[in-house]
Amino acid sequence: MLTDTRFWLGLGTLAAASLSTVAPDANADRSTQPAPASVSGKESAEVEFASPELARLDEFIGPWRVTETHFNSRGEPIATVKGTEEISWILDHHAIRRSYRTKTETTAYEAIGTLTYNEVDKKYHGFWFDNFSKAGPATVTGKWNEETRTFEFAVESLAKDGSPVRYEVYELFTDEKRRKATTYLLKGDQVTKRLEVQYTRYVPCPSVIIPLRDG
Repeated sequence: MLTDTRFWLGLGTLAAASLSTVAPDANADRSTQPAPASVSGKESAEVEFASPELARLDEFIGPWRVTETHFNSRGEPIATVKGTEEISWILDHHAIRRSYRTKTETTAYEAIGTLTYNEVDKKYHGFWFDNFSKAGPATVTGKWNEETRTFEFAVESLAKDGSPVRYEVYELFTDEKRRKATTYLLKGDQVTKRLEVQYTRYVPCPSVIIPLRDG
């Protein structure tokens, strides 16, 4: 098993381990579901959202192909895993729901998550829960950075001994068809890149029925 949990919002809650210090690059990107109503993720023309912050989440909507790259404590890539993610609106467009799946020859990983906007504290809030976690869901809070087109999330979960495990996740929207989530583990003054997820939006192939010809 590569990780205990993962975070997209790539979401990933990763297993805590002893780490060597990796200085973050100042130019780095630190910074089963019903079918989605919009493959392109652009419902804003048809839906009146409760706030501009909720409308921003529309960029997540749709099916995505996923490529994960995992890193060791020295920041070196050690494994690549592929999968899919389906994201759709729920609760009358007041939250999004994420269904995430990857698979290797020996392990099938599944997770669900939600994300919404809290008008009281002016932050995005959500959770992430997977089929390997034994300490409940990871909690997510964050904000949108318009200048860099990046969601900046703080993620917290519990280690096996009950101690808090904290991450920063930076989810960059490159364009309408691509986004990238980079997860950093925080441990004291150490900041270590542990996971990078590349997302590519795709259009599912419709089922085609070919009629039989007489004769």
